[in-house]
Amino acid sequence: MKHEAKILIIDDEPAAIQMMRKTLQGMGVLRYATGGQEALELVANDPPDLILLDANMPGMDGFATCHALQEAYPDIPVVFVTASGDFAHEIRALEAGASDFITKPINPPVVRARVAMHLRFKAQSDLLRDLSHRDPLTGIANRRALEERLTTEWRRAARHQAPLSLLMLDVDHFKAYNDHYGHIAGDACLERVAEALTQTIGRAEDLVARYGGEEFAALLAGSGPGEALALAEKVRAAVQDLAIPHAHSIASEWVSVSIGVASLVPGGGAASATRGGAGALDGADESVATGAPGDVGQPGAASPSGFQISQELFELADQALYAAKQGGRNRVYVQQ
Repeated sequence: MKHEAKILIIDDEPAAIQMMRKTLQGMGVLRYATGGQEALELVANDPPDLILLDANMPGMDGFATCHALQEAYPDIPVVFVTASGDFAHEIRALEAGASDFITKPINPPVVRARVAMHLRFKAQSDLLRDLSHRDPLTGIANRRALEERLTTEWRRAARHQAPLSLLMLDVDHFKAYNDHYGHIAGDACLERVAEALTQTIGRAEDLVARYGGEEFAALLAGSGPGEALALAEKVRAAVQDLAIPHAHSIASEWVSVSIGVASLVPGGGAASATRGGAGALDGADESVATGAPGDVGQPGAASPSGFQISQELFELADQALYAAKQGGRNRVYVQQ
């Protein structure tokens, strides 16, 4: 199905919006904002493919809006559309991160041609990015895509004070599987495991990725530790249900996975987080042991950045994965 371009028009003058609406009719889905803050909220909820931005707006002007947009969404092209056509304004717009500059009153054929050009470039850029973010064997996201999404989802979680969880999965005794069955069978095994993951973790807001080798990960937006733990057990069972024979595994007669679960919730902004205890779950014993809760950081210590805390989510999930493997494999361990 062909993607329909989404274009956001930001202008505080209704007449200007109406003129642009008539000019761009049929070129995509048009959305409108009359101020910078409103535009930022719209983009956060549903990023467009192209933004047309007026420079002279009350409150948050076009230059400040463009700077904020490019800082948070550098892949979305911004085209200034303004009555101030002098070189100083054009240079200022380009320095703020704009991709192009159109002066008012607009020439409709010229605007349509430039918009078509930027949408074409954006589609090509998205295609290249998608290819660079795909694992060539399994077809799911790769480590680069996971790390980039984590940064984006951490910002969103901090803004809405929502939880963010990460599952780290390792195929148990995969080297022994490869040595016994061969690399072609090993590749086929990884493909089937990836398919089981994507079918079990089916929400559009979540991301399943191959982290490297026989290791996979799943980023769960808006899911707390309880939801993440339950989903991790479903994933473990789904891989077990594939019934792929594994003659050299001491964890199971079938191919199985060990899963580490971590969950963080931003507290007091993107610079802090809260977390809870830890527990283990496997196919034989579904009881969960919990430890005492802890806090991130020490009183009086410098607050870590949102990026540092988002990386901590990786570290916590990796620690939980290690605990699951140390506990006998083919099980889930949660490190909250």
